[in-house]
Parts: sequence; C-alpha cells; structure tokens
Amino acid sequence: MRIAYFSPLPPKHTGIATYSRHLAQALSAHAQIEFFDPQPGETGALDYAARPELLLSLHWYDALLYHFGNNPRHHLDMYRAFLLRPGVVVLHDIILYYLMAGLGRGGLLQEFLFNYGPLRLGEFFELERDCQNGDVLRYRQPQRYPLVKRILTVASGIIVHSETSARLVRSQGARCPVQVVPLLAYPPMLEPGAPTTRAQCRSELGIEPDELIIGCFGYNGPTKRLPIVFEAVARLRERLPCRVLVVGEADALNRDIAASGIADRVIRAGFVDDERFGALLRSIDILANLRFPSMGETSATLIQALACGIPSLVSNDAWFAELPDEAVRKIGVGPNEAAEVAAALLELGLDPARRAVIAEAGRAYVAEHCAPAAVARRYAEILAETARLEQIRRRRLGLEGLAQALPPAVPLGQASPTGALTQAAKSQADGPRSGLADERGAPLADDR
Repeated sequence: MRIAYFSPLPPKHTGIATYSRHLAQALSAHAQIEFFDPQPGETGALDYAARPELLLSLHWYDALLYHFGNNPRHHLDMYRAFLLRPGVVVLHDIILYYLMAGLGRGGLLQEFLFNYGPLRLGEFFELERDCQNGDVLRYRQPQRYPLVKRILTVASGIIVHSETSARLVRSQGARCPVQVVPLLAYPPMLEPGAPTTRAQCRSELGIEPDELIIGCFGYNGPTKRLPIVFEAVARLRERLPCRVLVVGEADALNRDIAASGIADRVIRAGFVDDERFGALLRSIDILANLRFPSMGETSATLIQALACGIPSLVSNDAWFAELPDEAVRKIGVGPNEAAEVAAALLELGLDPARRAVIAEAGRAYVAEHCAPAAVARRYAEILAETARLEQIRRRRLGLEGLAQALPPAVPLGQASPTGALTQAAKSQADGPRSGLADERGAPLADDR
C-alpha cells in the first residue's frame, strides 16, 4: 500500500509534527509512505505549495492521509490540497475555527455560511465585533464555531483519538466512517531513562536533587491553564517548596508570572528539540497538563509522561475524563480549580509512594492502549479498508480512469503557490461537477 502522508514535520514548532514522525516510522512496517509538507527543509517531503502540480499525481496512491490541527500556519495549505483531493483525515483538534480564520475574512465567511447557513449570518458580524481590531484570528471563543462541516462532508474517513471527539464529530454530521485510534507512545519514552541523564538535566537547570519540580510542556496557550498552576504554587509557598518548569512557547508568559508573584520559582526552557524535550520531561516530578475549555484535542505530551512514569494532573473534562482514575490525578473545572490543583500538588508532593502508584498505573495504561506497533496496525487497517471501498465505489460509478481524465487541478503559471491552490479549489467548486470531491459536495476557499 502506498500512502500520501500530509502533515507538518519536524523541526516545525507543533506537536503534530513530532507525532507524525513517530507514527510514520511505525506505519512504514505496513506501507510505503511519501511525505507532503510545504517548506519541508531537509525532511525530503514534497513541497506541494511551491509545486502544486504534485497534486496531480495523487491518484497513484492507495490512500491519502491528512493530519489536521487548528493552526493555519501549519495546516492552511494542507486544507486547500485536501479540498482538491480528499482522503482520510486525522482530526487532532475538533474545533478548527482558527484554521478557517486563516483563510481571511472572505474565506471564513464562506466556511461560516457552509456550516451554519444564511439565517445565522448575524452571528458572523457579532463574531467580527468581538475580535480585537476586527482580526478574525484573535477571536476569543473559538469553541462556539467548530467549522468542521466541510471536512466531515468531503473526507473519506475520519480518525480521532478519543470517544469524546468521536461523539462530537458524529454530532456535527460526519458522512463517513469515524474511527477512534489512541495516541501512540513515542518509542524513546518507553525505554527506561538513565538516572544520570535525569541528574545531569536537573543540574544544568540549577535544580537540587531533592527539589520538587512541576512541569508544564507544549504550546502553553490560554486553554492550558498556566495561570491556575502558578496560583496554586503561590498558595503553597510556605507549605511545599517547589518550582515550575515551563517548556515550550507560551502566550503572555511574562505577564502571568508577574501576576502570580512566583517569578523566583519559574524555570523557562522555551521551545526545544525532541531529544531535549524528552530529557526535560524525565527531569520533572509531576506534570501539570490541564486543559479547558477543550477543543476536542488529546495530549501527546501526557501520553509520553505516562509512558515514562511521570504522575500527572489533568482536567476532568473531555478526553482527559476518559482516562482511568488511577492513572492520573483529575482536577475539576470551575471556580475552585486553583484550590484543587494546590491540594493535589500538596498530596503528591509530600507522598512519593502515592506518586509511584499513579506512575505505575499510567505506564500500564500506555502499554495496553498506546503501543506504537498496535496503533500503526490500526491505521493500516483503516486506510486499507478505505482504499478497498473507494475502489468499489469507483467501479460502481464507472469512474475507472477518471483521475487521468480530470482537467488539470492547478492552473499553470500562477504567481503565488498558495494562490494557485486556492484558485484550483474554486475551479473545482464552481466548474463542472466531475470528480470524487465534487460528488461529496464541492468546497470553496478564499485566501483574501
């Protein structure tokens, strides 16, 4: 089986890139994989944004796999390509408002109307008024408008990582099979960590051997509840000597640290490569992995923490609520959140034996559900079945050889690669209704 694999790849600053690298390594035991990624650097991926004619070759692949997140910087070109040549979609986020906002006001308006119809147009103008300086990328309530209907209408299959996400996707009107496949644990995190590496890493950060370290990892946006963690640590200043290690980029981090009054207890590592990320993760004692409100996402960082035996705090909401109670320490969302976090940190911080019990349960959960070989095998089964059904559908419709007969998907001579993809999507939508994408409902795009 040949797979055209669309995803951001390392060293791009997104967890989906790291996830895709490990998934593809495991999936290569079942299929031949070709990567498609704009501005691929040294990854060897095919840059379809710079060379949109590459999309003409997609009919030669048995399966097309698209990994979608909510960041237009990494997924907007992929979305445009998907509209031209749909396939199986992995939804890492169920709320795709920001991705669609990356299309610009005109594109976002089209997506809004497609999702909600003209009778709700007034809400769009209210949305605009709620955006700082009218910038639709700065809307603060994206969960109100998931904007996933186009993908659910066009995709040949949907893969999500939790039952919560599957229910949300089905409630949004998915027309294709929706499958749940757990996140996979990264192989390096399944191996025992060397005590000397942990000690060296802590020493480099100025951490004493017996000092309690709470870790916050990944892109720490507003939903990651970082101010709540800071407030909880501030409450424990006299009762639990500890510090917070923040790894990754963060919105308004300086402001949040200053407001909490614990600047002396925060260690900042910024964005790091995968090897350093793993070393830092092993150096902490407790992971704070809060998430609210949920965008339908899961957390690869949490899976890696559980894999290497780091007891973790999670919000008792969405996918995190599905995890076994014994494998994580769940925190309620609401007005008492900071107090609950403080109580949990005090409980675990003063009781190493309790931390060890949770750590062992976390390892057991990952071993049962997130082994790379088992996850890759499930992906391969889904893609093979989707390819089989697609072949049957084509034969029934008499569409064998259709790919060769299709008009060029991308007009040649376009000045802008992304503009070429956009124009091709419009042509596919506005022109004669031929081709597999049109049969499911031709999409529109707008990069103004």
